Amino acid sequence: MDMLKRVLGAWFVLTGVVVAVHLPVTPLYHDGSPDYPLWEIMNWFMAGTVLVALVVGLVWKRALGNREAGSVSTLDRVGVNLIFYGVIVLTMWFFWEWFWTLNPASETGDAVTSHLIYFPLVDALYVVVALAIGGRLWNEAGESANR
Repeated sequence: MDMLKRVLGAWFVLTGVVVAVHLPVTPLYHDGSPDYPLWEIMNWFMAGTVLVALVVGLVWKRALGNREAGSVSTLDRVGVNLIFYGVIVLTMWFFWEWFWTLNPASETGDAVTSHLIYFPLVDALYVVVALAIGGRLWNEAGESANR
């Protein structure tokens, strides 16, 4: 289980760093066309990561609920809840935006403008959630290996 946590933690951190670097670099190379070929590829990886993050967040939330009230620190409770609800918001926004891009015929006028506004927000939230989950998974694997 520790190896799976390490692999998932590394995957989350890797995808978070790639999105964090690629987001501000995109305007430097983009030619102004409505196509974003690198993002179209990255979105597939991000979609899988978002779904795994949803499962991880749900597992952590359920594990937190199964413990006795006094055995969990307030900081742990707040951290798990922030990650869990952040993943829910990320999942809704990401798939709402991504499904629009998968159906390009539906994008006209103001819809195109709104996607240019929302997707950077979704990507920024993705970076925060992916790095938080990745770091926590990596640390959990290290803590259980030290026991």
